[in-house]
Amino acid sequence: MTDASLKTSSRWLWVYLLILFAILIRLLSLGLYPLMDTSEARYGEIVRLMVETNDWIIPYFDYGVPFLGKPPMFIWLSAISFKLFGINEFAARLPSLVCSLGTLALVWKLAHFQMGVQKAKISVLFLVTSAMFLVLSGALLADPVMTLTTTLILGSFWMGWQSHDESEALRWQYLFFAGCGLALLAKGLAAVVLAGGPIFLWCLPKGRLITLWHKFPWIKGTILSAAIALPWYISAEIRNPGLLEYMFIGEHFSRYLDSGWQGDEYGNAHVHALGAIWGYLLAGGFPWTFVLLGVAIRQLWKFWQKKPTLKLTEWDYFLLCWLLFLPLFFTFTTNLIWTYTLPVMPALAMIIARLFGESWSNHSGKLITLATLTPLLMIATIMVMMNDGGKKSQKYLIANMMTHPNEQPGRLIYFMKRPFSARFYSQGQALLASSEEEIFDQLHRDRRDFLATRDGNINKLSAPLKDRFEKVSKYRNWTLWVEKK
Repeated sequence: MTDASLKTSSRWLWVYLLILFAILIRLLSLGLYPLMDTSEARYGEIVRLMVETNDWIIPYFDYGVPFLGKPPMFIWLSAISFKLFGINEFAARLPSLVCSLGTLALVWKLAHFQMGVQKAKISVLFLVTSAMFLVLSGALLADPVMTLTTTLILGSFWMGWQSHDESEALRWQYLFFAGCGLALLAKGLAAVVLAGGPIFLWCLPKGRLITLWHKFPWIKGTILSAAIALPWYISAEIRNPGLLEYMFIGEHFSRYLDSGWQGDEYGNAHVHALGAIWGYLLAGGFPWTFVLLGVAIRQLWKFWQKKPTLKLTEWDYFLLCWLLFLPLFFTFTTNLIWTYTLPVMPALAMIIARLFGESWSNHSGKLITLATLTPLLMIATIMVMMNDGGKKSQKYLIANMMTHPNEQPGRLIYFMKRPFSARFYSQGQALLASSEEEIFDQLHRDRRDFLATRDGNINKLSAPLKDRFEKVSKYRNWTLWVEKK
């Protein structure tokens, strides 16, 4: 074996090890830090309530309060995980990692289909080491599930369109429609729109929309999509009339078109400056967005100097539509979340693989070095979250209550504010009191109750009520009190 081949094989070994290393980091870190307020802990409590109530049709935001903000696929997956592994952080986050591995597998298949084995390998490397993908693959959120379904839609569309094997093409076309049905259960109409937008843009030239109509089995495929998605929507609407209006009109239109929308029953609007989505894309795709930005600037400079530039293929246009449609869609809305750009990370990874795949031997050293940055930064982030994770979680405060030497522990009452993590880690037992009168109403007569307050809020109580409690522990800006003997 020559020195060159040895060098090449050792670099491929690094690629495999980096992919495995990144996956293992997320797998081993799933249970190392608490569910964070607000989103993770909120969804964790919703999942816990599904397991407790054994109601798999309607998720619950609180006892007796249905959660209609999102379809339940990611809640179902975590609830199944709770059933298998118990109610804990590892089980809560595991489905996101499994879905992310599914996305990696789809990217491998799509890149291998279109660009060959070598570019498929580095596509997977670039995706698993993009910052947002690596972070969210271990987070209890709907985004990893949505990204899996949108990748299934877009990848199946391309292979269903391009495959020269009729039976293979038909299989991918039906998977395209199956992906649409699953996307409706993962994120609702938004997922189908955000996956369909790139397809629509790519099909606009050359009469492809007409070809698409004739090429895909729309009647049977639509029936397949409906068979997957409609049973839950119909059942949920029967149980909770108005669900469809809230989910499709409120969550899908009012949220994005009205920056002052007050209809969100389960959280607060996330108001950002117009165009903020591009900053999230730049940061979320680190380091590969910066590589792509550098290539784009270089190509513009060559064009300005009238030098030869990259020749774009139909595949390139498809990937660019995939990458750019979502941020363009959200450019003119102020109500968004930084996680929204996750579904475009597969396209970014394959674009970088397309750009450097042919000259991999010349650039592999630098690219592998860049790919190493994100897993190392992830380790540092996990260490911070392990040691500082309680800042956005009530886990440790509640643990102190559980270990308090109290023969008959009473209720846990949160005064003025009750974080979602308090509900999750107390198994739904944490109460909320907005006034002194409500505290008195919730106190046991024959047991020592606990009171949790944020800094300063204890001083809003009258002296006789304050004197009734003594401090147990303090964590960050929260204090736990217990009634005196």
